[in-house]
Order: sequence, then C-alpha cells, then structure tokens
Amino acid sequence: MMNSFDTKPVKEIFCRLFVLAIQNKVNFLAFTKALERSEFVYKIEDGKYDEYFHKSLIDIFYDITKMQLNEDTSFGIYNDAYWCGHAYFELHQKTERPFVYIFLKLPLSKMIDLYSIYHEMDFSSLLAYFDKVIREKTILRLLCEEKKCSLSELSESTCINKATLAKYNSADEYLFKGSFQYIYRLSLFFDAPLHLFFINFHVKNAQ
Repeated sequence: MMNSFDTKPVKEIFCRLFVLAIQNKVNFLAFTKALERSEFVYKIEDGKYDEYFHKSLIDIFYDITKMQLNEDTSFGIYNDAYWCGHAYFELHQKTERPFVYIFLKLPLSKMIDLYSIYHEMDFSSLLAYFDKVIREKTILRLLCEEKKCSLSELSESTCINKATLAKYNSADEYLFKGSFQYIYRLSLFFDAPLHLFFINFHVKNAQ
C-alpha cells in the first residue's frame, strides 16, 4: 500500500480532476465511470501512478473525459468538488477497495450532498458512514437499479438461474464467491469492470 508521502502528488491531481469535471458540468455518473476505467486510476490502484506525472492535469482530464480545456483554465481548490475527490481517494486508501466499487456504493451525486455534513469532521466519520452505506444495498442490486432491470430480466439476458441471482443479490459475499462464468456474463451485461466482482481477491493482493 502507498504511504502518505507517496500519494500526495497523485492525490492532488485526483482531487483537481473532480473540480474540473464539476466546474465544466460533466455528468456525474459519466465522469466517475470514465474515471474508474481510466489508465490514471488503474495506475493508482497498481501503485504505478508515478508513470503518469509527465502529463499535465488538463491532458489527464482530456484522457478521461475527451473534453479539451484551455491550458490556462482556472479552478478553485478547497471547495465541495475538491473535497469529493479527497474523500474518494481517502476511502480508497483506507478500505483498499477499487474505485469502481466505491463509486457504485457511494455515487458522486450523493457525495456532493455529504459535503455540508462531513467536510469539517474527522475523516473517521465519513469512513463510518461508508461502512454503513456498503451494507445497505448489494452490488447486484445497485447495478440493476442503475440499468433499470429486474432479476427476471437479468436472468433471461444472462442465462443465469434466477435463484442464483437472488442469492447474489442478498449479500455481496455470495457474489464474490460466484463462478467466473457467471461473473463474466454479469460483467458483460452491465458493462462493468471484472474486478468489481472480485473485491476480496483485489483487496488481498493489494496488501
């Protein structure tokens, strides 16, 4: 795991990306989905983020959003958008969960709302809130809500038995233990990165 000294420069870039996205009115969900699949985030999760420092913030933002901004673009720092980036980065560091999981469990639209409540509190308060949130809805339930599909429709589309899907939907632990064949079908159907469904493996190998 990266220590605080190592992460300071990349954390700053990460936070400023949220400022640029929100300031330029990028759709929240579209932004976090692009970010979680970006080379920048993959390098953070693999501990190879330093390979990205030859790029400017504007170039990294373009890589993620395909939006071209002027090099002299100005932006604030200590605001709600910056805090969201900081909060997400800290959640990733403290929980060792991949960003795709964190964004699914705690969407940016919700994180923005939490700013007024948590931005002056110790981070442990937000960490406790996140621990509560991740237990409220399973990964499969959140994906189905996002795609607006029922378990019956999911079963028909993926050829996965509805009883199996209901089990996955009842607790994330069952999903994490699912067969690769089924997980792969779910990944394709939801267009979601495979490592969303292998949290335990990811966390174990990040230690």
